[in-house]
Amino acid sequence: MEYKISGRKVKITEDIKNYVETKLARLDKYFENPEMLTATVMIRPDGAFHVVEVTIPAKRMILRAEEANKDPFAAIDLVLDKLERQIRKNKTRMSKKA
Repeated sequence: MEYKISGRKVKITEDIKNYVETKLARLDKYFENPEMLTATVMIRPDGAFHVVEVTIPAKRMILRAEEANKDPFAAIDLVLDKLERQIRKNKTRMSKKA
């Protein structure tokens, strides 16, 4: 999977970038051709919180999740849990539309 990691009013450090890539790599097992997908990750501040948005356009379906937390690493974990739930829920639907 290819990653586009950007920040709005936040500097994306190497630690955050490596953490996002490592965590998103665990979603590869759900897709037939993960190398064909591009995950867009946006991190932005909202008051005292860090909001993490992840969008993955898959076959005929767009997977998107957003989560806010005071710690950006915790927000990344929460948003990936949401995405994993969405993928498991729609797995049969995604394979039927192939």
